[in-house]
Parts: sequence; C-alpha cells; structure tokens
Amino acid sequence: MRIRVTQSSAVGIALVLVVVMGVSASADRVRLRSGKIVEGMFIGGDSKVVRVLLDNGSVSEIPLEEATAVEFTTRKPKAAPVAATPSPAAARKVVTVPAGTALNVRLTQAIDVDVSKAGEVFRAVVDDPVMIGGSVVIPRGASAALQAVQVKQSGKMKGSDAISLKLNSISFGGVVYQVATAYVETKGKGEGKKTARKVGGGAGLGAIVGGIAGGGEGAAIGAAIGGVTGGAIASGGEEHLQLPAETRLQFQLSAAVDIRP
Repeated sequence: MRIRVTQSSAVGIALVLVVVMGVSASADRVRLRSGKIVEGMFIGGDSKVVRVLLDNGSVSEIPLEEATAVEFTTRKPKAAPVAATPSPAAARKVVTVPAGTALNVRLTQAIDVDVSKAGEVFRAVVDDPVMIGGSVVIPRGASAALQAVQVKQSGKMKGSDAISLKLNSISFGGVVYQVATAYVETKGKGEGKKTARKVGGGAGLGAIVGGIAGGGEGAAIGAAIGGVTGGAIASGGEEHLQLPAETRLQFQLSAAVDIRP
C-alpha cells in the first residue's frame, strides 16, 4: 500500500496522517523528495514530522514537508501457538501392577459344583483395593470375571467335589483389563453318611475365608493361592459342594498388567 504525501492543503496533510496512524503497524518505508528511502516501522506522527523506528533501534523523525510518500507492506500476524490437546488415554498415567500381586475378590453369585462345567464364567467383585505407591490402582468394587478351569463332581459315597477357578478379567471406569492368574482350587472330601466335617488345606496354606450356616448342615468355603486345597464341608452321604455368594477368594497375578487408574 502506498500513500502519497502532498502539501496542497492542511486537509490533505491531516488525511495522510490519519491514514498513516490507522495502518501504523504495517509501515515500513518512507520516500523523501530527495529520492532517499527510509525503511523502518512507523511509530507515530503529527502535523510536522513522521517518526520511524529504524532497524538499529533508533528513531528517525522525518519532516512532513520532506516526505513524498509512505509505503506499507501488508504483514500477516503471527499465529498464536496452539497447545496440543492430549487425548484422554494419553493424559492418564499407566501403572503396572506386577506379577505376584494378590487380588481378593468376592463372589456375587453362588457356584454349585454339581451343576457347573469347565469354561463357565462366574461374576465377582474386587473386595480389597490394590494400591501402588500409596495410590489406588484397582478400586474396591471393580467387576471381576472368574472362569472354571476344571470341575470334578463326586459319585455317591466316593470321591470329592472340586472346582478350579482363575480370574479372567477386571473392569472399571469403562475399561476391561484381561489378567492372568494362578488357579485356585476349592474342594471337599468325600465322606460317609451323616458326616459333617471341616477339612483344611495342605501345609497350612488353606484358608477358610467365607462361610454360611443353616439347616443344621452348615458349610464353610476355603480358598488359597495357586491351586492349594482350601476347605469345604462334606455332608449327607454324597458330597454337594457349593460356594455361596459373598465367598471371598484370593488370586495371584502370574503376569504383570498395565492399568490406567
């Protein structure tokens, strides 16, 4: 853009100044009557002078009667930097729960060994939160899916009921995490008629962690890590092993799992 400066009238001079002031941010060249060109940034002016900021940082005051034209070069404003918005997944820190971590779960449905099959999936919830570095990584109440790995059903007066379970997945916050755990076996002990005896696990590792009572027969459910026998009640001739809802079981991770808490 080029504005020609004349002194034909005071109105003309005023007009030039108004135009110059309006586009001051774009001024970069002033042509003089002598033919000289002053380059810089227009920073102000009045009825007597035009002020230009030179590249060396000094200010040149050019008498208005010496200027013939002011030229402006259109400059594109610098775009403000746009901060990258992290995706929700990237914003959430990944925490690794190491292998060997114990996961305590509680059944939300009963398991009747006599009618259960290998591969069947049962519902449970995480009963104790898992903490890493003082922060909760897996919250209490997270959904858990258990799967029957092996089911053994006793015959009358012979054998014992047994079921081996593994923890397949946990889910919370809309995310399902697949997990790998050691198997947990719960079994009874085949007994004769009218026998009602509690049976403990081997080497002191069995743990009675849940129980119910009723009808004179009673029951206690055991659980232990890594396939160690827990405990059960065998009664009434042919054994009938059940794991009622609210039974607590403990699993141990056999592989680490990454969690986004």
